[in-house]
Amino acid sequence: MEMVPATSVRYVGIGQFTIFFVSEDELRLIESGSPAATCLNLGIAFSSVGIGSLISVLLSEPSKSLHKFVVVVVITAISLIAGFVLLVIWTRLRKQASDVIDRIRRRAVPSAGGTAMDAPSVEDQGHA
Repeated sequence: MEMVPATSVRYVGIGQFTIFFVSEDELRLIESGSPAATCLNLGIAFSSVGIGSLISVLLSEPSKSLHKFVVVVVITAISLIAGFVLLVIWTRLRKQASDVIDRIRRRAVPSAGGTAMDAPSVEDQGHA
């Protein structure tokens, strides 16, 4: 039978360890992040395209083709509207993840008779 060498165990306390109960839906939202970030990115992109198209329409020579002008105006209008709508959606969704985390934290129940372990004092660690 082979002897296993003694192993030194070092205890480092973290103060307080709290366990929160999280539902599957809350965990999924925290993992994937809020859809607010996607709405913000798309809102900025569409707004940039719309503003760029609007500036190009205003600063360019009038087009001789009515068809090309209508296409640029439609792209400009759709981009500006989509950007505005997505930015409005973002303002409504941006607090969703932080609201879920706050709800989880409010669920915490004060300790009622839990087991507490005292951390070793500094003097005890010096003699070990």
